[in-house]
Amino acid sequence: MRAKDNSTLDVAAMPAKQGELVSIFVPDDHPLLQLKGALDWKAIQEVMVKHWRAAGKNVDGGRGQEWPVGLYVPLVVLTFVKAYHSRQSEEYVEESVVARRFCGLSQQSELHIRDHASIARAIQALGAEGVAEVNQLVVGKARELGFTSGEILSSDTTVQEPRIGYPHEPGILKGLAERCERALKKLKQRGVKLAQEGIETTKEIYRKVKHHHLFAKTTEERREILNQIVEQTEKLMEQSGQIIKQVGERAKGVKQSARAKLKEMSEVASQLLPQIKYWMEKGKVAANKILHAGLKEARAMVSNKAGRKVRFGFKWLIHRFKGGYLAGRRVKPQASEYEMPIESLKDYREMFGAKARPKIQIYDRGGRSTKTVEKLKKAGVKKIGLPPRGQGAWLVGEKDQKIVKSERGKTEGSIGRLKSKKYGFSGRQERSVETQTAAGQMAILSANLNTLMRDLVGQEKAAGEQCC
Repeated sequence: MRAKDNSTLDVAAMPAKQGELVSIFVPDDHPLLQLKGALDWKAIQEVMVKHWRAAGKNVDGGRGQEWPVGLYVPLVVLTFVKAYHSRQSEEYVEESVVARRFCGLSQQSELHIRDHASIARAIQALGAEGVAEVNQLVVGKARELGFTSGEILSSDTTVQEPRIGYPHEPGILKGLAERCERALKKLKQRGVKLAQEGIETTKEIYRKVKHHHLFAKTTEERREILNQIVEQTEKLMEQSGQIIKQVGERAKGVKQSARAKLKEMSEVASQLLPQIKYWMEKGKVAANKILHAGLKEARAMVSNKAGRKVRFGFKWLIHRFKGGYLAGRRVKPQASEYEMPIESLKDYREMFGAKARPKIQIYDRGGRSTKTVEKLKKAGVKKIGLPPRGQGAWLVGEKDQKIVKSERGKTEGSIGRLKSKKYGFSGRQERSVETQTAAGQMAILSANLNTLMRDLVGQEKAAGEQCC
């Protein structure tokens, strides 16, 4: 929080700057205020407080500065509605009178509310699970208002692609060396003598990678340089192992953090280096190959769709309900398509009840198999909308076939909406699996909040037309 504009001051205190308070009328039928009136704030606050408490935030009035729950709950929701990052959210609340009324700050005299770092910490403390729980409340409210229902469950898998370079071997090893170098520099500043040797090794790796990119012309030359990079990386891991032993587990603060990073990179290298050697010897990519030193669970996934045949990232299972409301979660990259319809039904029952079942369940033809169909029938799903493979027969009648085809198209459109620039499901710069997963859940929640706001405005408009 910025010391010059302390948002914890008494709300009645006038700002130290010279200026003038201006009153602006904000109608109750503004879309944001209609959304505010519809949401179950008590339930949302309970979810957020639970996760903030688990993250160590002072939500119970303990010693020190109390975590301002009443401010952060609407502020975080507003950030999701606008699909803003924390800096944009800070600026929006400072300048928009509607945003200030949404957050309950219409009588606030202080211009500054919260700096972007505080907003980012509040969102980060929720995590992917907290955002998913809030999303479930939003879908539940939409269902209560009649905007959606559990009659139709349409699901599909997609790839959340982080913003990373093309995963070629020299680039991956360079990323590994960069992470080691940052940890080694911290240890060098704190008197660890062996750290300098490791730093010199990382610089040698950088030189080899640069030569590979810019000057190597033939396949043989590139292969030779890559072999040298692998050897230098093995040397770096050996040096890192010695430093890990020298620092020891009793180290505290920055030294312990740097040691943990070196240990993590050693574990990555123990899996990555054999995979690269296998490719160099056999000319084939190893199964479950690591693509990024920081995002160890990112994988290459083959797609039969138009455009790029291979996508790099995390596999997600996305569900679409009536009205365009969405839910989803990250699944294992090696998860079989045959398992996805069953997993979809599990997710559905977590949202709608342990014994609930949709009137019709829809998935891509890739998920159809005899065992899958039998399991769905055993679970009580009467209409199974899995398109046939080749010249196979449909499992539903002609009327329901049209519904399946229509919903399949809508599901693809909803996934495209999530990946748009506004919601940013893909193309994120986060550099950990946890933050990437949370970003995916935030995109889904943002889309649902905007869908609910759209439906509320449409309902109000329809009621006004009927009255006239």
